[in-house]
Amino acid sequence: MSEISPFRGVRYNLDVAGDPSRLISPPYDVIAPEEKKRLYEASEHNFVRLVLGDERPGDSDSDNRFTRAAGFLRQWLGEGAMVEEDVPALYRQRICYSVGAARKSLTCLTALVKIQDYEDGVILPHEKTLQGPKEGLARLLEATSANLDSVWLLYEDNQGCVGRATTEADWRPLVGDAAGADGVTYSLDACTDPAQISAVAESLRDETLTIADGHHRYETALAYARRMDSEHPDAADRPWAWVMATLAWTDDPGLTVLPTHRVLKGLPAEALAAIRDRLAGRFDFAGCSPGELAAALDGASECSFAACGAAGNWLATPKQPVDALGAELLQQCVLAESLGFDIARLKSDARISYVEDASHALAMVEQEGYQAAFLVRPIPVRTITRYSRERRSMPQKSTYFYPKLASGLVLRRILSR
Repeated sequence: MSEISPFRGVRYNLDVAGDPSRLISPPYDVIAPEEKKRLYEASEHNFVRLVLGDERPGDSDSDNRFTRAAGFLRQWLGEGAMVEEDVPALYRQRICYSVGAARKSLTCLTALVKIQDYEDGVILPHEKTLQGPKEGLARLLEATSANLDSVWLLYEDNQGCVGRATTEADWRPLVGDAAGADGVTYSLDACTDPAQISAVAESLRDETLTIADGHHRYETALAYARRMDSEHPDAADRPWAWVMATLAWTDDPGLTVLPTHRVLKGLPAEALAAIRDRLAGRFDFAGCSPGELAAALDGASECSFAACGAAGNWLATPKQPVDALGAELLQQCVLAESLGFDIARLKSDARISYVEDASHALAMVEQEGYQAAFLVRPIPVRTITRYSRERRSMPQKSTYFYPKLASGLVLRRILSR
């Protein structure tokens, strides 16, 4: 049984902090160095100072980017650049963006969600995590005692109950169109009516929630909750047992999952040239020019993948029906078995670059000295939730939900410090 709750959100006071477009930032893990510089210069209150503050030569255990994030949060609250709401609320986010020639709009619900072990079957992952990112997130959570960003969750709402409850609620506008550098716009509304909040919570009680994005953040919150419970076994109020989450409907036409292609360099030419021969007993191949690969893959099955460059130019499809994604077969049959990559270290291997745009991946091979590109299909959202329910993990970097949730629209303090 999933449990959600309203919370007293902490938001920018726009009368003091200024234009929200100059205040929000992307999540920490997609901010490139040049983007970080731009965000720092956009405003002295830009949220990047909290989620990805600068590291300094003299950093110590008592003065570092995590403690400075906590200091900025206290300072902004003290000077009125940020305020904490007096009344608990549910929040509605609307994200408007373009992908290709299409203009899309996604509506999500931001609330507190009761943290539960994966074994309980209520909140489920679709990929495995790495320890490194969780260490940084844990230090930031400990220093700020706040959920600065949401875990992004998916619900199926097969009976339409959640949709009806959220549509019938009264929403008060808080933030208009805050625009990111990529042209994506974000808005935020709030519902404070207890009866309407209760109706929304009730509509979600029977939902199984799948983590779309934020696996590291969720597992960090889970570990924090366990530690706090052990240190405060008699606590009557356990605010750490909840995490801020943003929930989206799996069938919302505004949801976009981009494929993540693999582009390789630094490998023996003979190993790449031999891949097709090594796969010949298990796959059928269709030769394609580089310009035809993306279109051919679009019309292929979920278990297909394509190659360009030193490995040849072809589309591969299993000879026998298999319940597997192209990204899984690419990882196991090509990267691990044919090229000898360590699957446990793929995400950090400098020989692999991950690219969402197929034309960019092909250009890297043609113009930037990379040896080969392997293209995969985007994974349908319902396939992601099916894998999570079946307790199957997808390969790292299989899904890229676009656009990312903005950092800085609303945060939640766990403990007041």
